Amino acid sequence: MPLLVLHYKNHNPGTSDDHAKYSVQRLKMSAPSVPIQKLQLVGFSANLSKHGSLAGGASHKIPDHIVVELDNLQSAQINIASPPATSGGEDYTQTHGIPIPLSDNLNTIVFGMNPLEFDVNRKLERIINIAIKYYDDDNKLVPMTTRTTSGGQVSLDHLLLYFQYNFAGLF
Repeated sequence: MPLLVLHYKNHNPGTSDDHAKYSVQRLKMSAPSVPIQKLQLVGFSANLSKHGSLAGGASHKIPDHIVVELDNLQSAQINIASPPATSGGEDYTQTHGIPIPLSDNLNTIVFGMNPLEFDVNRKLERIINIAIKYYDDDNKLVPMTTRTTSGGQVSLDHLLLYFQYNFAGLF
């Protein structure tokens, strides 16, 4: 079965707090386009970095999951029922991104998943836009941090998403 790997790499030089700029990336496939009927997420790898030294009493804040939004998979196929941001509130965050769980250390590698399957039924174009977000302390979906701090903020260095698909001809 053919494999499609989407690879996000953090390009923040380590000096910018503009996470919105660096948590979004334009990926380019090696093929001009790929005809796909069904796309299956079969594994992922997420690599985080931490600051070399922590301020007194601080600990590293690794989110329990990230949300990956792909422009070619923004559809009704991904539905997330989210809690309100505040207790008893009506302030719900809506997303159609893929939730990716993270472990409590800096590297999370998961394979052998019961695949998440998406109906594509078209040629997947060469350019794919990816946006990576997480829920902050106020339960708001915000761009993933791309710079470490001595206050415990971690940064996402790499994210690899492994998809399998059936080659569907040249439709």
